[in-house]
Amino acid sequence: MADIFNWNYNSNTGAVQQIPAPQAAILRSLGLGWHGPFNSKEEALAFYNNGKAANPGWKAPAGIFDTIPNAIDSAGDKAAAITDPLGRLNLGGWFIRIGEILLGIVLIGVGIARLTGIQNVVSKVAKVAIPT
Repeated sequence: MADIFNWNYNSNTGAVQQIPAPQAAILRSLGLGWHGPFNSKEEALAFYNNGKAANPGWKAPAGIFDTIPNAIDSAGDKAAAITDPLGRLNLGGWFIRIGEILLGIVLIGVGIARLTGIQNVVSKVAKVAIPT
């Protein structure tokens, strides 16, 4: 049985929190500095201690009153990234992914039309001959 909650560490704010597993997975996938999942708070702290030398920008684990200013600083960094939209936010990758999804929808629609014969109805409505 999967755990309902797991521990996560945020390298932007220094927060070490126990978060519901589905929400934690979403937070980690957004690229907002969340790392995990960890089975205990000690594992999360050990992850920070093992990685802090290689990542000097990571914030040290702290209490809530220390993580709030860190979160504000991190939000400022994210706002600065908006001025470089194809850089850190990777909007170019998002546009490619959206294009792939749209192309996939079109291809599925064409396939369904071919299998069901709907293309004949569409061609009659549009008065365009489709070679078969």
